[in-house]
Amino acid sequence: MEIVNLAASITNFFCIPDTYAFVRREFTKLQAAVLMYHRVCPKDNTWSYTGLSPKDFEMQMKYLRKNFEILSLETLGQYIQDGKSPPKKSVVITFDDGYKDNFLYAYPILKKYHIPATVFLATGFIGTDKLLWWDKIAYALENTSVNEFELDTIGYYKLNSSADRIIAANRITEQIKSIPDENKHLTEKELLRTLEVNIPPGLGENILLNWEEITKMSLGGVSFGAHTVNHPILTNLPIEQAKSEIMASKQDMEAKLDRPVTTFSYPNGDRNKELVEFVSNSGFTCAVSTKPGRLINTEDNPYELNRMCSLDFNVLKIMLSGLWGDLHHLATYRIN
Repeated sequence: MEIVNLAASITNFFCIPDTYAFVRREFTKLQAAVLMYHRVCPKDNTWSYTGLSPKDFEMQMKYLRKNFEILSLETLGQYIQDGKSPPKKSVVITFDDGYKDNFLYAYPILKKYHIPATVFLATGFIGTDKLLWWDKIAYALENTSVNEFELDTIGYYKLNSSADRIIAANRITEQIKSIPDENKHLTEKELLRTLEVNIPPGLGENILLNWEEITKMSLGGVSFGAHTVNHPILTNLPIEQAKSEIMASKQDMEAKLDRPVTTFSYPNGDRNKELVEFVSNSGFTCAVSTKPGRLINTEDNPYELNRMCSLDFNVLKIMLSGLWGDLHHLATYRIN
């Protein structure tokens, strides 16, 4: 990743992204990007989901406000539904999962620069003391006194250094994503038992948003979208259970916020044709994935919008120029 960041710095130094973006805009009707964030918090929070510091997040927002037309996700979705091109250099800000630092650190910055944003909520965790499963794993790996372990389901790991623990957290998270949902919690419990760590009471309340904070943000111009109830990978579920996860989260939010919820985010970006069709017929105007890709155009399915995510400012600028996605598309095309 450091090599990628260095290459991005050099590319930006020679103004390659700016030149590419200018030329690209001359030949495309629509050049819109949807950005994805999770956490905005001080760097001393070492165990949970990696995020931007408030300082770095403000630097990005200041840059976007100065150089782009920032739209709400609902507005972009409506442009695409109507077959109309939004303003050139349009960008949308989104957050997944509903971390409390979105309220504590991101929200004041969004208000300062008058930036609309959408936060996607997994409603089964909001206002509770429950942690998302990957945060449980990260907390356990950070706080265990065990230096190595092995489980049949996920293999062997050493935990002798902070670097070891970060690598373990990332790899284990990816491994558990592929485990069927009914077995995922068993693996999680077995891991916590092996690491000899108990999750302390109150930790979830300090990590995730509650409904009072969500209401304040909603009144302050932030919109909220559905992200299921329990954050399962929907394609791992029976179709009726997956549909229930989608609709229950939408209905929970509408009851709490007393307003329509019209946007949806697929957990981990995973979906299939049947799920996309269901979302498109369930009162949503658009839906987003977690998968990166090219800048959005008018031919894109509004229920499968890709998003961009980068903690590095120089990489982000390359993504926004369209260069990153176009090169990725070209490489994929040549491989296929």
